[in-house]
Amino acid sequence: MTSTGTSSSRHLLAAVRAATGHSLATYAKAVAERAAALGYGGMAFRREKVARWEAGAKPEMPAQLAMADLHGVDPEQVRARGWPDWLLLALPGPDVLAPFTPEVTLSALDDLAADPTRADGADIPLLPASVLEALTTQWTEHVQDTIARGIEGGYIGVEVSTSIHTRLTALWHLDDSLGGTACTTSARTDLKMVTKLLRHARHTGQLTTDLHFLAAEYARFLGWAEFDAGNTSGAQRAWHAALRASAEAADPAHSAYLFANLALACVYDGQPGMGSNLLATARDIAGTRTTPLVAAMIDTWRVRATAATGDAKQAARLLVQAENEYERARTGDDNPAWAYWMCRPSHMAETGRAFLDLGDPTTAESLLTDGLAALEPGAMRDRVLYLAWIATAQARRRDLDAAAETTRTAMDIASVVESGRCTTLLADLATELEPHRASHSVSSVLDRLDNEH
Repeated sequence: MTSTGTSSSRHLLAAVRAATGHSLATYAKAVAERAAALGYGGMAFRREKVARWEAGAKPEMPAQLAMADLHGVDPEQVRARGWPDWLLLALPGPDVLAPFTPEVTLSALDDLAADPTRADGADIPLLPASVLEALTTQWTEHVQDTIARGIEGGYIGVEVSTSIHTRLTALWHLDDSLGGTACTTSARTDLKMVTKLLRHARHTGQLTTDLHFLAAEYARFLGWAEFDAGNTSGAQRAWHAALRASAEAADPAHSAYLFANLALACVYDGQPGMGSNLLATARDIAGTRTTPLVAAMIDTWRVRATAATGDAKQAARLLVQAENEYERARTGDDNPAWAYWMCRPSHMAETGRAFLDLGDPTTAESLLTDGLAALEPGAMRDRVLYLAWIATAQARRRDLDAAAETTRTAMDIASVVESGRCTTLLADLATELEPHRASHSVSSVLDRLDNEH
């Protein structure tokens, strides 16, 4: 569970404009014509005006109402949601901020499972921080009472749920070995099966709860796979559907895990403050209703988010807290199956990366090296991530021969992994090494990076 490259967020208006087939100029003209038809008077329709809106300028209310009318959006929603959040209603697919109901959950899962044409995220913007905050608040308010009651009883139709859980576990480990890109199709296919069971099969009680958990975890995993493939906007789309399914399952540990996934994506998209807030929400949701191992996982990711904000003291405090929680974990704890990958907090790649962010490459290299030694043999994707960051630390310490050799090892392993994160990290590593091209060992490995990537 590690990083992806930073990308710039595409404005919601740009996505709406692309979805309706407009250029900057034709969109400006269409809005001006609609404004005139609504009685708002003449409005300039230069393409530069739309470009300014997409760069962050807020349109005047008459222009917003003209846009809403153009896209069939209720003007009351324009006033209620504000700019640019109301534009979500003009995009294809389910409304991210729709009420949390079983039918909306199924619609979101249907859309996610059955529409691979939008899976590459080309027409989907990253959600603004205001929308993420609203979604978090809405979700928490919806499920807090249900979570407090807890889940009791065993499975009904255990042969069905057991079979699906087995498939899900295999997919987790396939991701560890091959990377997320190779797993998205399988995840989408299995999610479609679970959604059909939810919609058409006869189920009550614990079976219904378990099917919603499976839908939530498949959607979460699909989001993770998209994230690992380098597609953050596609990951957010999946996690939106997962939030809805998890609201029906009311599993506090899994809910916290889901928010933690979304938080990491924010950190790697250059929004560490938002990521830190979401992780704090995850920790609050888990509370005392989960195991020390899960608490340690969340707090370890908080170390990463906090370090990315530059708060070294808080990052250090959280690492100590995570280590203490990990030490409290006991054999026989009822840890969730998805937590199988969690290791000692100081050995996690996010911790090593945190010390790189804090300008301490020596500590980063030491922690990452220990973590690399503790990895399971089949965790090939994570092995590349650890090695790339170790090489970065070595380059920053000016141990160039070691950095070049570590980079070569990372490239050898990356050749059998399908992961956009690995590709991005190797590209970042090339940038890190470029100022040292005068070194023969660095020059050699840079030539190989240029040829292979």
